[in-house]
Amino acid sequence: MPAVAPFAPRACHVCRPSARPVRPHPRVDAARASVRGVRRRDDGVDRDLARRRPGAGEGAVSEASTEYTEADAERMRRALALAATAAGKTFPNPVVGCVIVDERSGVVVGEGYHPKAGEPHAEVFALRAAGANAKGCTAYVTLEPCDHFGRTPPCSRALVDAGVTRVVVGFVDPDPRVSGGGIRTLLDAGIEVCVGCCEEECREINADFIARNTR
Repeated sequence: MPAVAPFAPRACHVCRPSARPVRPHPRVDAARASVRGVRRRDDGVDRDLARRRPGAGEGAVSEASTEYTEADAERMRRALALAATAAGKTFPNPVVGCVIVDERSGVVVGEGYHPKAGEPHAEVFALRAAGANAKGCTAYVTLEPCDHFGRTPPCSRALVDAGVTRVVVGFVDPDPRVSGGGIRTLLDAGIEVCVGCCEEECREINADFIARNTR
C-alpha cells in the first residue's frame, strides 16, 4: 500500500471542536434500524434487516451509539484522508479509509485504505499494520465494514477476530448485501459501535457509489 502524507488536524464544516459529544447527521437512523431489526428506508432501499441475522448475541451492545467526540472526529478525518488517496481508482467499490487507535495511549497502531477493486479492504490493511496491537483498540472506518464474502472475506468478521472493542463508522453502507449487516455482526460480538461520525464528508467522497446502490 503506497505511503500517505502525515496527517495535519484541521477543523471542518462538519466536525467542529467541542468539549461535548457531537450529534451526527439524522441519516444514522438507518443504523438504529439495523440493530432493532425493523424495516426502514435507507437512501431509497427498503430491506428487512431482521432477516439478515438473529438477535443480538449474549452480552452484545443493545444498539449502536450516535454520539462521538471531537477526538473521534479528528481520527475519522484521518481515515477520510487515507480514503481520498485512492479516489477514482476503486470502481465499482467505494473509497474507504481505516485508522486503529489504542485508546489507552492515544497512539495510532494501524492505518489502511482500499486501493482498488479486488485488493484487500481498508480494515484489512489497518489490521495487518496493527498486528496483535489491535486487540482492545478502537477502529475508525469511513464506511460500514462489509459483511459478505465477495472477492475478499467480510471485514466485520476480521475486526471481531482482531479483538477490537469499539468501531466508529462514518455511515451505513447502502449496498443491499451489507446495509446494517456489518454493524449487526459487530454488535453481536459485543463490540461497541458508533455510527455517523463526519457522515456528510464520508458520504460526499462516495457520492457515485451511493448513487449506484440507491437507484
